[in-house]
Amino acid sequence: MTETVVGYGQNIQEESLSLVGQARALKIVTVKDFELAGEVALSLTRIKKQINAAWKPMSDKAKASLQEIKDNWNKELAPIEEAENKISSCRVSWKMEQDRIEKLKQHLLEREAYLKAEKERQALLEKAAEMEKLNPKKAEILLEKAEAIVEKPVFVQKAVEKTTKMESGGSITWINDIKVTVIDPKLACEGVSKDFIPVGCVEFKGLKAFAKMGNIKGEFWGLLVEDDMRESKRT
Repeated sequence: MTETVVGYGQNIQEESLSLVGQARALKIVTVKDFELAGEVALSLTRIKKQINAAWKPMSDKAKASLQEIKDNWNKELAPIEEAENKISSCRVSWKMEQDRIEKLKQHLLEREAYLKAEKERQALLEKAAEMEKLNPKKAEILLEKAEAIVEKPVFVQKAVEKTTKMESGGSITWINDIKVTVIDPKLACEGVSKDFIPVGCVEFKGLKAFAKMGNIKGEFWGLLVEDDMRESKRT
């Protein structure tokens, strides 16, 4: 930090270091120590104000510049992302419909395979029953063959593979995921209270304002509201 950059010089830096050193070494035993600590605290507040006053204009300027960059950035991205989302939505809808059709086809093929195997089993079982008295040994062989019959695995050809290599380069991979929406906050809170939902999933906000508004003190529905004293220094 230099005077030409932030608007204050070596004296401020030296005073700052001195005050920090005093604060670190400070121990309050007597009233005099307590009053000295207050003076050091006020001096630190004054130094902090000077440092903030020097840096704030540059920070504000940088923030304004950064915000302008972000605004222009978002403005340029907006139509791209809108088009991207439109295409993605259409593709997802089509893919979900194909998956539904494929599941139905898969079920039908599995059913057909099962019925075919069951027909073969029944045919062998009937022959075994016919041969049971005439040739028990052959009947036993037929029973073993019937037990050994299982459905052949069947697979529906997919309309869209999990990963597709694109002619223009790159690839697109489909990811099966979930999304969670809170539709009943009170019921969700009940789920937390009964350990069905981990408490770590909950984010608590606005508790201080709520406690102040209701003048709540002590323990209140899982909250502990205590007095918290701090100094307000004027320079």
